Amino acid sequence: MAERPGKARVEEPAARRRRPRAGSGESLGDQAYEHIRAAILEGVYRPNQRLPEDEVAARLNSSRTPVRVALMRLADQGLVVRERQGWVVREHTPDEIREIYEVRCALESMATGLTAVRASEEQLARIAAFYDAPVEEYERRPRAELGRMNRDFHHAIVQASGNGRLLGEWLRNRDFGVTYNMAAVFTGDEIVTCVEGHKRIIAALLRRDRAGAEREARTHVEDVQAAASRRLDALRMPAGFYLS
Repeated sequence: MAERPGKARVEEPAARRRRPRAGSGESLGDQAYEHIRAAILEGVYRPNQRLPEDEVAARLNSSRTPVRVALMRLADQGLVVRERQGWVVREHTPDEIREIYEVRCALESMATGLTAVRASEEQLARIAAFYDAPVEEYERRPRAELGRMNRDFHHAIVQASGNGRLLGEWLRNRDFGVTYNMAAVFTGDEIVTCVEGHKRIIAALLRRDRAGAEREARTHVEDVQAAASRRLDALRMPAGFYLS
C-alpha cells in the first residue's frame, strides 16, 4: 500500500550544545564533551591540533578528569586520537572522507524518498523555502551562510522522513563535518551545481515523486563529492586548512 502524506514529525534530539543547568544531573564530563565536540566541528580545534588536557581544562575552569573522560568518548567517535604526546584532533584520510560521502548518499537518498511520501504540506513548504530565489542570488551570498543553509536544508529533509532511527544515523554521520562544510571553499560554478541539485530535489518532493526524489538526492551527493574531491586536492597543501 502506498504511503500517504501525514503530519507526523520526528524531532531532533535536544540541542547538544546547550549548557546544562544547575541540578540537571549532567556530569562535568558531559559538559566537557559537549564543549570539545562543538569546538572540533566548528573548526575552533583543527585537525592535527594537540589538545593538552590541562589547557582544555583551564579553558573550561575544570579539572583534568572530566576532560579526559570527554576525550575518551570523542576518540570512540573518531573525532580525536591518542598519540604519544597526548590527544590530537583527528584528520580524516581521503578514503575515510569517501566512505563518509557514501554513507551520506545512502542515508539521504532513502530519507528524501520517504519525505516525498510522508512529509506534510507544511514541511514541504518549509523545505522549498530554502531555495526559492534564482540560482544567481546564491552565488553572491557569503560562503559561511551557504554552508549553514546546506546543512539545515538536508536536516529538514531527513527530519521530515518520519524515521527517527534514520535521523539519528544521519546526525552521527553529519558530525564528521567535512561533507556539509564544503561550501566554504567551493568555486562559483560548484555553488551553482549544488544549488541546482537542491532545486531538483525540491521539485521531486513537491511532485511527491519518491523514485525521482531518491534519484535526485543520490545524484546531488555524488556531484558534491566530486567537487569536494577537487577542492580537497587543491587545498590539502596549505598548513592548517580546515573546513569550518
